[in-house]
Amino acid sequence: MLSEDTLNHFRFEGARVLLSVFRGRGIPVEPEERDAALEPAIRALWQAGEGGGRNLYEVAGEVRLIADALSPEARERGGVPADLVELAVGSVPDEPWRVLRDIALQVESWPSGFVARLSHATPTSWELGRRFPQLGEFLLNYFGQDGMATDGDLTESEGLQLYIEHCHPICLWRLPRIVAECTEALTIFHDEESLSRFFDIEHGLGSGNLAWSDWLPLIADTFTTHMRELHPPHWVSA
Repeated sequence: MLSEDTLNHFRFEGARVLLSVFRGRGIPVEPEERDAALEPAIRALWQAGEGGGRNLYEVAGEVRLIADALSPEARERGGVPADLVELAVGSVPDEPWRVLRDIALQVESWPSGFVARLSHATPTSWELGRRFPQLGEFLLNYFGQDGMATDGDLTESEGLQLYIEHCHPICLWRLPRIVAECTEALTIFHDEESLSRFFDIEHGLGSGNLAWSDWLPLIADTFTTHMRELHPPHWVSA
């Protein structure tokens, strides 16, 4: 059974992602500076919410809980993780709850003008990287220490088959998401130069002996073929 500390850690994960932009620099007191720094994180969280993750109203709610826990009226910290308390108090020693409530208001107000905000936005590398959680985890496991790629006798196709064996029989809950992120990557990055710069140089992920423009389609095709051959569509109608 998970400990209460572990449960609370993940309970505030949305706020942690949001406030991570301030680690190492502190939360600016000036609203304009603070709002500008938060924009990439808010866009990334909005995008994740559009895909079914926690939405911005939930994230704002987490930030408000932290603010309430730090307010003078609070009798206890309500399970707020120590790292988030330290970030807030260390950044804004005087009345950190006021700054956090302003941040929560910014987050929950953001969707009302998202079209204008997005049309004028240039995404950051960190922000785009949040779009590929499953692909990134797969690549780290594949090329990491003791990963499939460490066996020099395996071809890329054979290595992918080994990964499939590792996932089987829960492939339905693993492989389609990776395929979707491969397709999204090929949609966003249109050539080998941009793929290599983003995944390899900026995020430290590998493609082995293949070019990224060959590696990502191979992953998608291999996983899709496996799903078609061994996992026919099957569900229970509502």
